[in-house]
Amino acid sequence: MVKITYRGQEKQADLAAKSVAEVRELFKSEFGLPDRAHAILNGEQLKRKLEPETKLGDGDELYFETPSRRGLVLLGAFLLTLALTGGLFAYTQTSATVSIGLTDQGDFVTAANTTPTGWDVYRNFKGAVDPTDLFTITPGTGYTGDLTAVITLANAHELVEAYRILFLVIEIWDDTDTDQLGTTEYLTLGKGEISIDIDYDATVPYTVKLVSGFYITHRSAWPAGYEDPLILCDVMQRGT
Repeated sequence: MVKITYRGQEKQADLAAKSVAEVRELFKSEFGLPDRAHAILNGEQLKRKLEPETKLGDGDELYFETPSRRGLVLLGAFLLTLALTGGLFAYTQTSATVSIGLTDQGDFVTAANTTPTGWDVYRNFKGAVDPTDLFTITPGTGYTGDLTAVITLANAHELVEAYRILFLVIEIWDDTDTDQLGTTEYLTLGKGEISIDIDYDATVPYTVKLVSGFYITHRSAWPAGYEDPLILCDVMQRGT
């Protein structure tokens, strides 16, 4: 049901899905609605041009009210005073637009895998891990902020079938391999995720390196491919 009110006259009717313009016509004669009456839907005045497209729903309250003439009388008196005293209005523009001028620079950072150098793995064997580059991290154009790289062993559930122990030493260096960025961290079967904070360095890109490590394999055979670590690199913006 919809509640309709005008100057003390009130009625509730099943008007759901009807437009405000249709309701105005329905009650124009019954309530004596003048054309200049404003429609107020649920406490918000509705522009006349929106009445045909505004549909009512159950529980809505629609009021009609006519504008007070007192304001018009006061405005007329004010204009008459200005005319008699020679006063003038100074009309100025009250709105403007501006474009800030932002430019899309794409991703703030990209991470790409290199072509790592692998090594042979034997059953029931203790061996050393060969050093190799894993990823390159390149900040976007103009980005000079700090970063955090999260390195994860993505297939640890497979690696435990091949290894009793797997210990990988991970570091990040600048493009010239002269400055280590952040701390040295260790990926293991028991600690399958590490993070390294990277303070901005102008010699980009940065390289995520497997610098050393060791492993001990199981005596029994494992499914093919389970000996090969799958490493994930996720780079995030780091606040100061």
